[in-house]
This record gives sequence, C-alpha cells and structure tokens, in this order.
Amino acid sequence: MSDAKKIAVLVQERQGEALRMALGLTLADDKVSVFNIGMQPIEANDENNLNVESLKMMDVPLYSVHEADSEFENTVMQVVPEKLLEFDHVVPY
Repeated sequence: MSDAKKIAVLVQERQGEALRMALGLTLADDKVSVFNIGMQPIEANDENNLNVESLKMMDVPLYSVHEADSEFENTVMQVVPEKLLEFDHVVPY
C-alpha cells in the first residue's frame, strides 16, 4: 500500500510561492497537481518559468482557468471544485 498523498496546490495571489511549494512537495513522492485559479495568468519571469518547466519535467499536472497559461491544461472554474474532491490535501496560495 502506498503512502503517497494526492495534493492540489491552488495558485492565487502568491504565484511564485505556490509554484515553489508544488515543486518542493514532489520531493516527498506525493502526487501533486497545480491549479491556477487566481485572477491573473502565471507571470512570466525567470523564477516562475523555471518552476513551471521543472514541474512539467516531473509530470505534474498543470491546470489553469486562463487560456494565456499555454503550459497549462485549460479548465473552467466550474469543474475545479469537483476535481478537488479527488485530493487528500488542498493547499491554497
């Protein structure tokens, strides 16, 4: 039996911190998914770009309600609550 937890990281106002946290949670071999549900697409800067690329390399599912987040799978806010029911932990940032 696996002890791996399913963890959803919700990106809101603190984008950089949320992406860093999601990346750090992968070190514990937990199953991490990232949802950008904030008011803005992920800001393009060196730190965020590196974290998103690292998360993609680790096969972390990335979802966003913003079409501008081209590295993320597009979703709509109406389905996010239903998806979150699948997770053991939800961490908002």
